[in-house]
Amino acid sequence: MKLPSVNVKYIKKSYKWIIFLIFIIILMIIGFFLWARQPLANAKSQAKGIAEKKAKIVKFDKFFMSDLNRTYYTIQGKDKYQNENYVIIDKKTGNINIVPLKNTISQDSATNIANSRININKLISTAPTLFNNKPAWLVSYFDNKNKLCYITIDLKNGKVIQSISNV
Repeated sequence: MKLPSVNVKYIKKSYKWIIFLIFIIILMIIGFFLWARQPLANAKSQAKGIAEKKAKIVKFDKFFMSDLNRTYYTIQGKDKYQNENYVIIDKKTGNINIVPLKNTISQDSATNIANSRININKLISTAPTLFNNKPAWLVSYFDNKNKLCYITIDLKNGKVIQSISNV
């Protein structure tokens, strides 16, 4: 009994097309993720420009974004005198608030303060913001019941200003 013959050229050609399609799909997925991150990259670039122009920041260390009632972008960096500052920028107005880093509690301290008040299940972010025109840390997280929560902590003294649960 003779077995049917297999067309090797057809199989090789099929594999090439499958590999090509997989490659195209991977490129499309990567492109989608890059496209999705573009607004944040633009915001970071604009915030750096404002911090450089208005606050005379020459070395950039960190970028933060907070969005509770208003959106704020914050640049942490050094001016030409090597003073480290937070430059908090209101997205809507472009107004800035410069806060010297030496007069503030750290990001880790703010997270620890929030965690000591309530057990944080998953930390989303800890970012400088303005609350009632005063600099503050906005800690956003999921609690044990997987509810979105926020704690606003005074940036200078570490006191809890506001706590919002089950958003």
